Amino acid sequence: MLSEASRQRLVRVALGAEAGDLLIRDARVVSALTGEVYGADVVIAGGVIAGVGRGYRARDTLNAGGAYLAPGFMDAHIHIESSFLTPARFAEAVLPRGTTAVVAEPHEIANVLGVPGVAWMLDAGRASGLRVFASMPSCVPASAFEQGGASVGAAEVEAGLRLPGVLGLAEMMNYPGVLGGDEEVWAVLGAARGARLDGHAAGLSGRSLQAYAAAGLHSDHEAVTPDGARERLRAGLWLMVREGSAARNLQALLPVLRERPRRAMLVSDDVSVDELLDLGHLDRLLRACVAGGVDALYALGLVTHAPAEYWGLTAHGAVAPGYAADLVLLDDLVEFRVRETLVGGVVARGGGATPPLAGGGTHLGPDWAGVPLDVPAHWPTIGVSGDQIETRALPPGQGDTKLVVAERHAGVTRAAAAFARGVGLRSGALSLSVLHDAHHAIIAGATDAEIRAAGRALEAQGGGAVFVERGEVVAAFPLPLAGLMTDAPPAEAARAARAVSEAARARGCPLPQPLTTLSFLGLTVIPELKLTPQGLFDVRAWALVE
Repeated sequence: MLSEASRQRLVRVALGAEAGDLLIRDARVVSALTGEVYGADVVIAGGVIAGVGRGYRARDTLNAGGAYLAPGFMDAHIHIESSFLTPARFAEAVLPRGTTAVVAEPHEIANVLGVPGVAWMLDAGRASGLRVFASMPSCVPASAFEQGGASVGAAEVEAGLRLPGVLGLAEMMNYPGVLGGDEEVWAVLGAARGARLDGHAAGLSGRSLQAYAAAGLHSDHEAVTPDGARERLRAGLWLMVREGSAARNLQALLPVLRERPRRAMLVSDDVSVDELLDLGHLDRLLRACVAGGVDALYALGLVTHAPAEYWGLTAHGAVAPGYAADLVLLDDLVEFRVRETLVGGVVARGGGATPPLAGGGTHLGPDWAGVPLDVPAHWPTIGVSGDQIETRALPPGQGDTKLVVAERHAGVTRAAAAFARGVGLRSGALSLSVLHDAHHAIIAGATDAEIRAAGRALEAQGGGAVFVERGEVVAAFPLPLAGLMTDAPPAEAARAARAVSEAARARGCPLPQPLTTLSFLGLTVIPELKLTPQGLFDVRAWALVE
């Protein structure tokens, strides 16, 4: 919040009685609020816009040369950990793409390290050069059928909501608990009343969706069809249109965005470092919107004033006096090529210091030879998709790859195996210590011997991703921070991630993003079948498969 002295300086600068810090001259100002573009200069003082117009003065000048000047982009729902990067390295990847702020949902690190992990994420975000806000995780663990490294209840939520930078309650994934009146779930909701309550209503419709909205949730990012999106909007929920590395819903929902709903946003949810570098962040979503017939200024509102309004960030999301000088200079409103990104009126590059983080490695036990890998013959096959995180239940005997999920937090080797179709490995095995949301180890392999070798390699590496063939490591991607993240430069991390993915694809895996897709095969709140260390879980029946 600005001090009164800072406010008074803004007034003096706006009146021309005092010079500002920076004058952006000759810009085409984009107002998504009014749906117009107009020529103006913008003067900034103390990191805040003091005036938009002509005749201002400042100590420094940035000549826009007729470029479009828009508010910086804001991702209203993202898991930074899913990029495999620390906040500082994530900032390096997204600031050049026009992103100036994110609302992180740090339940990945919370599932490994608890509330200290959330505090670390906020501290690391403040040092990153990017504005990193957060929502307080509501489902740690995601359900009673997951056991991670920590748990968060109503007391922790209430305390977490008081942390600077926490804007509300994170996605309430345990919708069976909401609808069934689970006392612990409702205690979490009660602890957060009065704040934003992010929703997560995967697969809900009809009375179930109505009941979920009646519980007081405010949004949902799980719509996968136009009818589902419209149903959420009619229920009063804000529609978060998701386009990430594993769940790609934007193309399906373009017809709804062409209707210009009042309460909508674009979010990425989970996006890997290689896609951030190759395709972009929110800028790529804007390109897809415009290519799909969505008005450019409306689309910009989906990543500027809409997320700011939703999260109560009243000083963000517009090029106007009193708003934070988080700005992006664009060559055009079709490709959204970024010339410059400013955070607080300063050209931003990211890459700040990362605070130390202890704990969270793999603890899979020394004797992989003894891990049971048998699959009951009557168990259904997990049908895996390359562009959605939902799975299908297929008849037994249709698998092309064996999956194993093994405990990595409790110092024991508890594991379960099942067959999947759609992973397609002809040889070798891929192991990964990122498994939403409890973040055990998941291994996909062609043979039991390869699976055991990949488990040993992941243990030796201390977390991350490893591809093994004939007992030898083919490609490795270490993630030493909680088994989720690396502080390596984004380009280096992307090369390692690509090497592991390419090793899998070279051996038959058809998945566009093998690491991200595999990482969702243990999440017990996304239909239909998921695998946990306790066994195969049927999400729709809300029970382990007997």
